[in-house]
Amino acid sequence: MTQNDAKEDSAPDFSPEGLYKFWAETLKLPTIGPMFAFSKEFSNYANDIINLGKVMSELKSHNDNYWSLITATYAKAAKATFEKSPKQLVSKEDYENYRRAMIEAFEDAFTGLFSSPEFSVIYGKVFSAQLDFSKALQSLAEKNLKILNLPTRSEIDEILKDLHDLRKSVRELRKQIEVSSDDKAGSDGT
Repeated sequence: MTQNDAKEDSAPDFSPEGLYKFWAETLKLPTIGPMFAFSKEFSNYANDIINLGKVMSELKSHNDNYWSLITATYAKAAKATFEKSPKQLVSKEDYENYRRAMIEAFEDAFTGLFSSPEFSVIYGKVFSAQLDFSKALQSLAEKNLKILNLPTRSEIDEILKDLHDLRKSVRELRKQIEVSSDDKAGSDGT
């Protein structure tokens, strides 16, 4: 066996047959651990990844619409500033007039944008898409933690809720014990 033959044997085979052989051998590994759990839930995991891609696409589309509105409003304000401001800035008063024109133009343009129904709709879509993105990522993280046999966020939240309920019950029991011991001490003393 020559040195070239050794290089060719160690090179990965990315052909469909090579990939099939790789995954067939991988799936023959012992039926314990995260790899087996991952392969068992692969179709669900793939669907979640596809869903995440759709959510990211929607988020990008809504963000593009949002920023196009902001950019158009900025351009409108810059144009209004140019039209209302002095053409030459020679004196301190010219600078002050330019500053006032700019403040007024940007205030009018962005106040109009933020109070428009179009902005409300687009901002609502951006916010909703951000929440969907966060929810999709959290779902993927929960599945990965389950595969690795680690506690998920929902399980930890449930434990914290149970702990809170236990503390509340202990406080109530202590109060009942104090009240009953006070009643018992009062009846013994009389």
